[in-house]
Amino acid sequence: MVMLPGGQEIRARLHARRQMRDGWRYQVGFLIWQDAADGGVEAAEHRVWVSPAHARPVPGISYEHVPTLRASRTGSTPPRKGQPAWTVQQLPHRPGHPGATLIHVVGCTPSTQTLDREQALTALRQPRAAACRECGAAGSLTDPDRDDPPGRASQESTSTSSG
Repeated sequence: MVMLPGGQEIRARLHARRQMRDGWRYQVGFLIWQDAADGGVEAAEHRVWVSPAHARPVPGISYEHVPTLRASRTGSTPPRKGQPAWTVQQLPHRPGHPGATLIHVVGCTPSTQTLDREQALTALRQPRAAACRECGAAGSLTDPDRDDPPGRASQESTSTSSG
């Protein structure tokens, strides 16, 4: 259950949970209406990360299947060497909004395609690709021997050209 501003409570789907330095965050999705291309309306899922103050479990529901990222002592969840630790999300082309690719840390956004570090870096070098700012994917891919975090140019081009 998610508490909205104003005190309304709605049922949402829990997609992921992530431990941060200051506590847990929960990625929830709930249906809202959006304008359709044909001038009508259609249901669309809105996803957002919320704190425990804005979410509570539904009694009788098991959450053991939910992807969970636990924080290390530094507050981040570094990938294990050689292990897939990132996912790719393809954002579809819509009228007025070209498609794009987002790279996430595993658990940020559900995906069936996992990437190791080299695959994630290669994906970020593609046109219209960016690292997710919500989960800090660029920071998790930063090479200590490099000064520039990967995906910086991609993030800027994606955010300026998507309007």
